[in-house]
Amino acid sequence: MNKKLFLSMFAATGMLFATSCSNDELEVVQSGNETQVSFSLGLEGSIGSRAISDGTGADVLKYAVFDKDGKRLSNIPAVEKTDVKFPTTESITLAKGQTYKVAFWAQDDDCEAYTVDTDKMSVAVNYANDENKVNNDETRDAFFKTVEFTVTGSTSIDVELKRPFAQINVGVTKADWEAAVASGITIAQSSVVIKNAATNLNLLDGTVS
Repeated sequence: MNKKLFLSMFAATGMLFATSCSNDELEVVQSGNETQVSFSLGLEGSIGSRAISDGTGADVLKYAVFDKDGKRLSNIPAVEKTDVKFPTTESITLAKGQTYKVAFWAQDDDCEAYTVDTDKMSVAVNYANDENKVNNDETRDAFFKTVEFTVTGSTSIDVELKRPFAQINVGVTKADWEAAVASGITIAQSSVVIKNAATNLNLLDGTVS
């Protein structure tokens, strides 16, 4: 009798173990809580919005994922890529039913004027950097965009990254120049000073400080 009882208990335990394994596998298959979201990333390139370059120098891409309140999601690593050719596509696995913000930044790898904090997705600008202090430096051309969306399933989102900086053109008309020369004024050099320029850009909301 004891032997039968032992065998019965062993059989019952085996059935419980098998049921447990089946349930675990079933939950994994049926949960479906995550899906891929793809981003088709392009740089603004219309003639009307063109700055000092055509944007083709941008070959670095950085981005990070935040929740709807702007809190950085540490379980999703920030991405930093070089040798990127735009347009390009990036994919992230995210949870269904959640609202996210993804902040993107693109720049030229040769530019030393920007320091990007990927945890906050903020950019510090050093105008006096020895490598980037000259005018008309095409390596300074940069682009950014933050998109907010709710994940309902596998989807693709088109993202156009835009320039955060303005171009300032300084010049003189031919008539004014000729009038100055005729009056005996010789202009060998000119300069422009801009005061209180912003040195930090928050990529999440576009604010500067």
